[in-house]
Amino acid sequence: MKKLVYFSLMALILLCVSSCKKKTPLQKMEEFTSSLTSADTTQMLKLSNDCMELLKAKKIDNALSMLYEYNDSTKEVTPLTPQARKRYERMFRIFPVVDYELVYYSFQLEGINDVKYKIIFAQEENVAENGEAATALMFNPVKVDGSWYLTVKKAGQKFDELKN
Repeated sequence: MKKLVYFSLMALILLCVSSCKKKTPLQKMEEFTSSLTSADTTQMLKLSNDCMELLKAKKIDNALSMLYEYNDSTKEVTPLTPQARKRYERMFRIFPVVDYELVYYSFQLEGINDVKYKIIFAQEENVAENGEAATALMFNPVKVDGSWYLTVKKAGQKFDELKN
């Protein structure tokens, strides 16, 4: 009888382990994107555009208050650290947002999404051939516990290579 219980238990464990296969990155992406609604797109773009409007209006502190940092391993969002806040403040003072243009947005996973903007930081006749000095800014909006948070892409962080 002990052997029967032991073998039944082992069979149950093996069945459970074999049915709990890891999802591929593509499966995870499809699962995440299929859970999104048009309201998600609206909320995510509103956050991004509101932040850009604050930067354009030179309300850098207000814009920075909208930004968070995301820890992919713990799935937590936290306000910017003082060091990160200072770094972004310096960046937006050196390269102020004179104007901006949405280049693209892309949903991938709860912690990896793209909203890319072209930022014009100077408009003068002698700046460049096209009369503007521009750079790019890419937000990484993340959805945690049903809410969207705005983070900034970091160097080396994944992005939608098909769109870029």
